[in-house]
Amino acid sequence: MKREEAISVLKELFEKCTSLDGHYLALMQPGYAGLLSKGYQILIKTPIDEETRNCMQEILIKNQLTIKIQETDTFIIYRPIQAKE
Repeated sequence: MKREEAISVLKELFEKCTSLDGHYLALMQPGYAGLLSKGYQILIKTPIDEETRNCMQEILIKNQLTIKIQETDTFIIYRPIQAKE
């Protein structure tokens, strides 16, 4: 995903998923080792409840994005390589 799109998705996540706490988040640049896609990725580290997870999922589906759960409180949001960048 492009940088502008990543920022837009972050804004939407924090506006609509009001219980989402972004005390740690990072925008990972393309070319960073270990990335799941060719574009930017969003890394959020915070525990989330089921309601917040459902809210996030709706936004990600609308934007054709995927979420990978690394640990119970670490989430990576990205556009899969198969999808149009």
